[in-house]
Amino acid sequence: MAPYDTPESIEKAIETSNDSVTGSDSTAPRAEETVAPQANNTGYNNAEHEFDTGFTAWLQVLGSFFLFFNSWGLINTWGAFQTYYEEQILAHESASTISWIGSIESFLLMFIGVVAGPLFDAGYLHIILPFGSFMVIFGYMMTSLATEYYQVMLAQGICVGIGTGFLFVPAVALLPQYFRKKRALANGLAAAGSSFGGVIYPIMFDQLQKQAGFPWATRAIAFVSLGT
Repeated sequence: MAPYDTPESIEKAIETSNDSVTGSDSTAPRAEETVAPQANNTGYNNAEHEFDTGFTAWLQVLGSFFLFFNSWGLINTWGAFQTYYEEQILAHESASTISWIGSIESFLLMFIGVVAGPLFDAGYLHIILPFGSFMVIFGYMMTSLATEYYQVMLAQGICVGIGTGFLFVPAVALLPQYFRKKRALANGLAAAGSSFGGVIYPIMFDQLQKQAGFPWATRAIAFVSLGT
């Protein structure tokens, strides 16, 4: 003890020390309170949406159904086109040469996933869908004007192939974000769109090309794709 310390000064020193300790404890929650709002400013919402239920979830199934309808459904229509090409505008080409158009179209549908998949993961769905729809519609519109092999290859083989590829990826990737227990049911209902397209489009093309001609039959497919 210093020679000038008195009992009163010692008491005051102890009280001051206690106040400083309790004061630092009382400020701790305040520091936490100031940190919490900063964590909320990140823009992320940690609350998970409901799975397997709700109008929004089943609306995704309907949307995916039409994406399958206008991707694999259109690819399944190729047989009707090849029959027409062999008998009409590409009759001078061999069947194996004509079949390359459908092969390239099917190849691009799957291969484009290398590009469309990362774009979907990066949040560019609002670009993928309009671009894919445009390519499909543009491709069929140009096919309706085609008279040479290379023109059909560029329009239907490449343009439509790229377009269907950009439509197919979201059809597969969307539903797991909304379904868990009923994911198989949702995927099955959506994938049925490819079968419906594979039935409706060839019949429509066959009947319309007999009555209205090839150009308008092909444009009708583009219009249906635009509407769905």
